[in-house]
Amino acid sequence: MPTICWRISASHWTYDVKMQRMCTQNALPLKHYGFMIGLQYFRQDDSMRRYVLSLLFVCLSASADDLADANRLLAAKDYAKALPLFTKAARAGNSEAQFRLGEMYWYGDGTAQDLNAAREWIGKAAAAGVPDAKESLAILERRKTREKEIAYWMSEYRGEELRSGKFACPAPAIPVLSKTNEEIEATRAAVATWQTCYNGFVSNFNSAMPPGKVIPQDVLDMMSPAEFERVRAHIEPTYRKIILDAQTQADATLAQRDAWEKSTQAFVKEENLRRKRQLELDTIRNVRDNEMRLHGSTNTRITTGK
Repeated sequence: MPTICWRISASHWTYDVKMQRMCTQNALPLKHYGFMIGLQYFRQDDSMRRYVLSLLFVCLSASADDLADANRLLAAKDYAKALPLFTKAARAGNSEAQFRLGEMYWYGDGTAQDLNAAREWIGKAAAAGVPDAKESLAILERRKTREKEIAYWMSEYRGEELRSGKFACPAPAIPVLSKTNEEIEATRAAVATWQTCYNGFVSNFNSAMPPGKVIPQDVLDMMSPAEFERVRAHIEPTYRKIILDAQTQADATLAQRDAWEKSTQAFVKEENLRRKRQLELDTIRNVRDNEMRLHGSTNTRITTGK
């Protein structure tokens, strides 16, 4: 709705550029100017007073419509169209528009990110009593000394805590085969320890999802949506590499374990067969030896006649 403002002269109504500007600049001068008009012409006839009031309502309605349109465009993410409407309403003194405009400068919506402009407009909204503006202003102030923390999560984070300490799972030493029960038990214990560690790593990794969950909340609060998208774009491939490296190591370890089990089982089987054959041979030898000793003893008795 267009803004229409008029001035009352002694004998007729004329368009007044000054009042037009005052209507569109901010609500406070508009109210003051309207009040002065009311005082000046209060004693005029009722129709004139009603007309003056109706014109003031036109100004206020136009401002409200601009803000409603801006909010609708903001919700639709049509930032390029929302920005000038919020700018117009903010300059006119609308505290809600000042807050929204400050957020747009903070988030870089429809414009380049400008934290100084964000602080300026959100500061005006906070001074006007907008509920969320004071908290947002405090967060913006924290950013002045903590920009490096945001930069760290956007480009330097490597997921160290996901694969260090108790979640650092070095591959166990697995021999090609084990030949004794002691060696077999030691290798099985080493593999079991590694597997427990790896399962803990997977559980810990899953608890860190989705990407960004590991970021401290007070740091998240300082980020704009665009900055968080950059963080996510950095963390997601970092996480993929961590889990891919862990899976590759796990596959190699399990393959090595399987090969060890196969070769060890083959050795044990062969060793058991060898021992069985050896036992059979020993048994046959013992039987022959006993027979020979028995035969020799009999011959001796026959020869001596005893």
